[in-house]
Amino acid sequence: MENRYEITEKQLFFLEDYLKRKYPSITDETRIELTDHLISDFEVTTENGNLSQYLSNEMGFIRKFVFDSANNHHKKYGKETWKQFFSFFTETKLLPFTLLVFVLFYFLAENLNDKWLWGSFTIIQSIIFLISIFFGMINKKKLRKLDEVKYLGADIWLPYIMIQLPSGFGFDTFIMSNSFLFTIYASFTLIYALAAYVVIREKRKIILEKYKHLLN
Repeated sequence: MENRYEITEKQLFFLEDYLKRKYPSITDETRIELTDHLISDFEVTTENGNLSQYLSNEMGFIRKFVFDSANNHHKKYGKETWKQFFSFFTETKLLPFTLLVFVLFYFLAENLNDKWLWGSFTIIQSIIFLISIFFGMINKKKLRKLDEVKYLGADIWLPYIMIQLPSGFGFDTFIMSNSFLFTIYASFTLIYALAAYVVIREKRKIILEKYKHLLN
């Protein structure tokens, strides 16, 4: 049985430094997981102990690993936003608020002309959008490049798009042509925006606590 190569402390330092410099945005967990995988594979497959050559050969795998990790954050935030969205329709304590949103938009649809109706809808959504940015996003310089932070606010853009697209392509008139249709569309957009804000606030607290050592 052949002896398995063991990575040296100097090579380990080189590997960790390489990943930090090359991919500064990945989280500590991702970097540790990637490092462990590379060490194990290098020790099994190397024939001459040349770590630099090994990393060069594995460049494609490393890029994919980092990309998949970042994409997982995006998907995770999206799933949690949808989960929070549906809770507005399933949790007893949130149902009165959900009903209030539907009543509000139906009232507006019945009493305002198209210009003021869509304008009111836009203003309400814009307020939530701005609140999400100012009170939910993380602007700490040392944390901005982290994938957890970069994808944190991705879901607040969907409600914004759901306002801009109809206006840009003239669908807003069709949506406002029926009070029930407008109520459903506007309520869905507003509740999703609120769900995204709730998730952002929760994750913001977790991230700031998790990386507080970088802020001291």
